[in-house]
Amino acid sequence: SSAELSEAAAKVAPSIVNIETTVGYDGGQAAGTGEILTEDGFVLTNHHVIAGSTAIEVTVTATGRTYAADVVGYDSSHDIAVIKMRDASGLTPAPIGDSSTVRVGDPVVGLGNAGGLGGQPIEAAGKVTGLDRSITATNSSNGTSERLNGLIETDADIQPGDSGGSLIDADGTVIGIITAGSVAPSRNGETDTDGYAVPINQA
Repeated sequence: SSAELSEAAAKVAPSIVNIETTVGYDGGQAAGTGEILTEDGFVLTNHHVIAGSTAIEVTVTATGRTYAADVVGYDSSHDIAVIKMRDASGLTPAPIGDSSTVRVGDPVVGLGNAGGLGGQPIEAAGKVTGLDRSITATNSSNGTSERLNGLIETDADIQPGDSGGSLIDADGTVIGIITAGSVAPSRNGETDTDGYAVPINQA
């Protein structure tokens, strides 16, 4: 039920951060989401969220505190990066699940900085609609594209800014890192939104 999924999202919410990056010489801004991995501020996000950034600001949504952060490492072929918040302590690590147990039809909820608006993370409930999917993801800020494989597909309403956010199972554990949304017109004229997440075991 949606109430159960809201409860599941609430278990992960204290570990969600909003990420704002300054990109390139013109100082353009980009926004995304991340999960806290350790009390001292290691954060998991998408590579494309931090690629090309000259400065990274991370806000813990639960407390509103903002930290500068540095890139520790990344794997662009899986669109995963780890960043480290400076001088952070006492943070709440995300509950990490096991993506090998995920099945088509499982209820899931996406949690992230939808629309890049900042503030509290926004829930998007849905279900798993595919496993081991491959997509070509295009970065809207610089036009580069990356072939991503092995993804979890969901019909949850994934928005720009959710990148790096959590795909959460009904138990309240993170089973995927949201990496892309694709919008396709469906036959009845509605738009179908498919979201894709990197399985947490792969990440």
